Amino acid sequence: MQGTESGKTLSFASLALALADDYTNLYVINAEDDSYIEYVPSGENKELEIASSGKNFYEDVPRNCRELVFKEDQAEFLKTFSRDNVMDALESGRSFMLNYRLVIDGVPVYYSLKTIRSYSDQSIIIGVRNVDKQMRRENKAKELSRTYDQIAGSLASRYEVIYYVDMETDNYLIYSASDEFSEFCTTVKGKDFFADAERDIKQFICSEDRDRILRALKKEKVSEALKKTGSVSFSYCQHLGGREQYMEMLLVRPKNDDRHVVIGVANVDEQVRHEQEVAKETQTFSDISTALAQRYAVIYHVNTVTDHYTEYSTSAQYSWVKEGSDGNSFFTECEENMKTSIYEEDQAMMYASMNKDNLLNTIAVFGQVNLTYRLLINGEPQYVSLYAVRAAEDSDYIIIAVSNIDKVKRMELALSNAVEMVGRDSLTGVKSKHAYVEAEEELDSQIGNSTQPEFAIVMCDLNGLKEVNDFKGHKAGDEYIRSASAIICNSFSHSPVFRIGGDEFAVILKGRDYECRCDLIDQMMIKLEETKNNGLKLFAFGISEFDPAIDIRVQDVFERADRFMYKDKEECKKAIR
Repeated sequence: MQGTESGKTLSFASLALALADDYTNLYVINAEDDSYIEYVPSGENKELEIASSGKNFYEDVPRNCRELVFKEDQAEFLKTFSRDNVMDALESGRSFMLNYRLVIDGVPVYYSLKTIRSYSDQSIIIGVRNVDKQMRRENKAKELSRTYDQIAGSLASRYEVIYYVDMETDNYLIYSASDEFSEFCTTVKGKDFFADAERDIKQFICSEDRDRILRALKKEKVSEALKKTGSVSFSYCQHLGGREQYMEMLLVRPKNDDRHVVIGVANVDEQVRHEQEVAKETQTFSDISTALAQRYAVIYHVNTVTDHYTEYSTSAQYSWVKEGSDGNSFFTECEENMKTSIYEEDQAMMYASMNKDNLLNTIAVFGQVNLTYRLLINGEPQYVSLYAVRAAEDSDYIIIAVSNIDKVKRMELALSNAVEMVGRDSLTGVKSKHAYVEAEEELDSQIGNSTQPEFAIVMCDLNGLKEVNDFKGHKAGDEYIRSASAIICNSFSHSPVFRIGGDEFAVILKGRDYECRCDLIDQMMIKLEETKNNGLKLFAFGISEFDPAIDIRVQDVFERADRFMYKDKEECKKAIR
């Protein structure tokens, strides 16, 4: 802003409040003639100094916008930040807020603008604050939510159920379960995982596996095994849906968390039964043929003196030899084949490991070689495991066996990431129902100790989701849910938002959002009016504050907010009749 005016003092507490919120610039505008003064905090005590002044603030805005605002934000800034919009908001008792980017040293930086009216005179106060770190965190969170979608999709297709077990208290949560498997789960939350597991094993596990699984799932056994290897897996047969099915259980410790264990249960019935069929068909084969059928995709028998080798392969996808089963130069052909068959990111490691001198030296020192890498099969990388060992002591031959471990490896990778999405709704990126239960328990504990903060609960329930799913499909329904979630999150940007049902959301308001709840509700109502579909608001809502005189738990506040929400829902229905 151009010009300077001195000698004016600030006569209202709003500027002090703004400074407390770390505003970088403050503009005081005379509401009658639009003249203004720009103040900036200076020194350690952030005393206000006049930086500039002008005769008409809103006439100066376009020029300053073109000079300072990031080019991609200029059109929206000028459209939104007009005198009419500002005054309309203030006259209705609301504050006016706008996020945009300024170009600082050639780099776009996020800022937030907030306008309020002074209660002591006719002045209008505009505060400008640097919110770059916050906005970039939010943008990163949105990016992460897309990753959560992918993780959730992988988990949903791979696991029947995931347990999250506290090894100190034995409390546990069930984070994902198929409809079929959930019939045999007595609860989604429990107080003693190992006791409940023992009960279920005795009831559902087939008799031939029962004792083995009972021993394996003892708390002491699990803890000891996880300390040694970090993960444990075992298979078993259980009665499920009136038939026997083979299952596989994988137990892992989350990164940097010695207290919890994540347990994934996958249905491997088809795979196990296929392996059983293969085993039956190959009973008359030699030991090496049986090993190939059950475990290995390809085995090489290599003469380390002449480099002549014989290949035993179960599939052409793994075979090197074009004619017959013999080759004359194993290590030369190995290096040549790796150029096209090994996934690019793993090639350097495999070139070094499969160098003849390196391989033989490693076998001499350690007795064997174990490598995990990705092999390109039908153009797609798949995890395989290579095992190399000398055929016998002082033998000129080595055995190199390769097995496809892609399914197991990806299961392990997916499960290791499972904790990252614990408590997160995969569709919207907001917190899950399990996260709400934990937050409710924490607040109940604080209420019991009379240390609870002021808080309120907002309940939101989508209108017309069933109709959208029925007539436009579930993809449109998912987008409908995401749209509602976005409005709720934007309305209460400093509060945790939970998706507690298919079409239900809950928000726990504390701190600034609690103090400004009336303004935030007003802003949300305006947004709901703007986004009506065929005259129907996107969702109904209700809000209720915690009252220590009548409320003894969070559920009391929740139920009151829920009743208000259903009243609003009835009003929504009446409005379109």
